[in-house]
Amino acid sequence: MKNKVLVVVAHADDEVLGCGATINKHINCGDEVFILVLTDSTSAQGKDVENRHQEFLKAMNILGVEKFKKLDFKDNRLDGHELIDIIQKIESVKKEFCPNIVYTHSSNDLNIDHQITNKAVLTAFRALPENLTTHIFSFDIPSSIEFQSSQYQQTRKNYFNSIDSEDLKIKIKAMCAYESELHAFPHPRSIENLEILAKTEGTKCGKLLAQSFYIERIIN
Repeated sequence: MKNKVLVVVAHADDEVLGCGATINKHINCGDEVFILVLTDSTSAQGKDVENRHQEFLKAMNILGVEKFKKLDFKDNRLDGHELIDIIQKIESVKKEFCPNIVYTHSSNDLNIDHQITNKAVLTAFRALPENLTTHIFSFDIPSSIEFQSSQYQQTRKNYFNSIDSEDLKIKIKAMCAYESELHAFPHPRSIENLEILAKTEGTKCGKLLAQSFYIERIIN
């Protein structure tokens, strides 16, 4: 049985940074993937907004994702919206797509949009009798998790998805589509760091490469 996988992120590029290799693995397995981006993904206006949208479309093409939707909540201002409005937008996609697997942001990131996205997703997919979603996983975003307060009580990731070199290659290629977000090493959003992270997570589960997640919910 093929899976229906929904990825809900705050910004275009979070889907690649958080689970790009895993998305590629799902697609190669024949699973159906839907990407939902909540914000316009840029605090700029005019051409910069359009440029980011074109980068997003290019990344979707590289990942092979045919179903996606981009909302227009303002970047870094999700806390300025009523949470119920964000939840309802997610619930609309939930009703349309009926996913059994969901990936989204963890609550650990410093970025407020990531925190709110996590809360909105968990609310939209609360375990009610009619809910068809059995697996919810969350991820951290490089350049956001590193700067969280040392006093913040973080849990350890407890789900490891083994990936291969081709999965990582596609993730890197998709990230390169976001030219405006790439930086030179040692910036967390550098190609070198993404490669290091894949290898580091692999060492934690006895694999050459891996992506790691937090289990928010699994129902068997």
